[in-house]
Amino acid sequence: MRNKPISAFVTVATILVSVTLFGTAPAFALPTAHGTATCRVLPGGNGFVNPGLTPAGSPGGVKINFSAQLGPLVGTNLCGGTVTSPAGTKVIGGHLTGSGFYNNVPGFPNGSACANFTHHDNVGAIIVKISWTVSGPLIAGTTVTYTGNPATVTNAGGVDTITLHAPLGTANKAGSFGFPPAGLPNTVKIKTNLPASPPPCGAGPFKNFNITGGSVSM
Repeated sequence: MRNKPISAFVTVATILVSVTLFGTAPAFALPTAHGTATCRVLPGGNGFVNPGLTPAGSPGGVKINFSAQLGPLVGTNLCGGTVTSPAGTKVIGGHLTGSGFYNNVPGFPNGSACANFTHHDNVGAIIVKISWTVSGPLIAGTTVTYTGNPATVTNAGGVDTITLHAPLGTANKAGSFGFPPAGLPNTVKIKTNLPASPPPCGAGPFKNFNITGGSVSM
């Protein structure tokens, strides 16, 4: 009878060791996909800018972070484009994150002024990471670093739309879809509810924002 608690303890210990070993095992690297992919940015994402936007703003640039889900094209169950390898992979959607900063430019020192953010601030560096949802063989994610892109924020119906793309500025890409056909822009477009100016944007500060749509082309 005294051996039963010991046996139970040994069994539990063995299970815990097994879980720990399997849990720390290195993941296998996913293959890098070739070809192209174009997905919708689905409504419901969010982000924030710091400092928040105000009519006057404050000296210096603006930090930005955002996150959104990607989905298929309207009326289909797939994203656009064609995965040429690995064979049998079709892109359904994915998840998008971005972080980095905008620089103010000469003549417009307050980067967080609504009007300056919308029309004048240039990308310092923004890193976008995409994990892809697919049918068929899994693929590695895509990372794009945008640097030096001018005036990517525009007024679209009174709110800010951010369009990160190349060849304006640079877009260094790693992972899947790293070598797209010539001429394909490495584009990330997100529509936000940040107030664009003009008209005047209100007192603010406007820090948090929702993402209402957009697209990704890689």
